Amino acid sequence: MAAVFDGFEKIFASSLMSLGLSKESLKNKSEFDFDSGDAANLESGIAVLRVVNVLESKNYVNLTLIKPKKNSSGADLTAEMNGVKVCFEVKAITKQSSGRRSRFFADQLYEKILESLPQARKQLESSARELQCPFKILCPVVNWTAQSIYLGEGSLQQVVDKLEQNGEQRSLDGIDGVWLIMRMGNDFLFLSHRARPFLDPK
Repeated sequence: MAAVFDGFEKIFASSLMSLGLSKESLKNKSEFDFDSGDAANLESGIAVLRVVNVLESKNYVNLTLIKPKKNSSGADLTAEMNGVKVCFEVKAITKQSSGRRSRFFADQLYEKILESLPQARKQLESSARELQCPFKILCPVVNWTAQSIYLGEGSLQQVVDKLEQNGEQRSLDGIDGVWLIMRMGNDFLFLSHRARPFLDPK
């Protein structure tokens, strides 16, 4: 348990530096109230900070937490790559939830991301419109151990392809990328053809 909290402390310190915030100012935000004892809230808050660390490592700049508006929900973060502003919505796939046991690991993950997409799209669209972000990226942070161990880039690409081809719903319409951050620390970015020339960090 001590090792887990030590890891959280490192994420916390690194992300504070990237965001240019003090510890006190971050803790004043309700989503980062880690003293509440709510495990899901802890995972969700840490997920946002993990995404901050990934973005910083990929040379994104001007990382900023989006200030939530009263009676309105928006995305979590903005950052810039090559002078282009991007909105990011983080969805933690928490250890308090689980996929259907009758499904393969990839299908469990697909269903969980699909479940979060309607709300995520609304949040991204709202913030992108208000903050003039040309691109919008969904960031599922996967805290499920088995999926993080056994699903590689090929399997995750199939999950994203399936979301794109989700019948008439076309679940990823209006979303320019899916950036999966796995529990083991690896991350996988899948960009639309429109976004790739601007945002591909390779």
